[in-house]
Amino acid sequence: MERSNSGADRCSAGAPGPRTDRKALLEEIAAFVRKYGDILARYHRYTMDELKQIEQECWTLHDKACSMGACGSTGELSELEYLIARAKEMRARMDESRG
Repeated sequence: MERSNSGADRCSAGAPGPRTDRKALLEEIAAFVRKYGDILARYHRYTMDELKQIEQECWTLHDKACSMGACGSTGELSELEYLIARAKEMRARMDESRG
């Protein structure tokens, strides 16, 4: 699923969720960013389908944060979305040069 709008453009903050729920979500976001933060260095290890899945998971976390009124905490996810897009471009070029 491709999305063209940036994180800031797609946010529609709802009513803030319970603080404990947001704290758990922020911990989940931090773990996700730690796991995939160096994706550009490892893009060649992933298939295009895997990169798309990682991107979708990133969007899902961002949308969940926005729905809980925690849009301001998703800056790392926005950066990661950008890196995933670059990784997908690099993967496509690599696949193209092989073909």
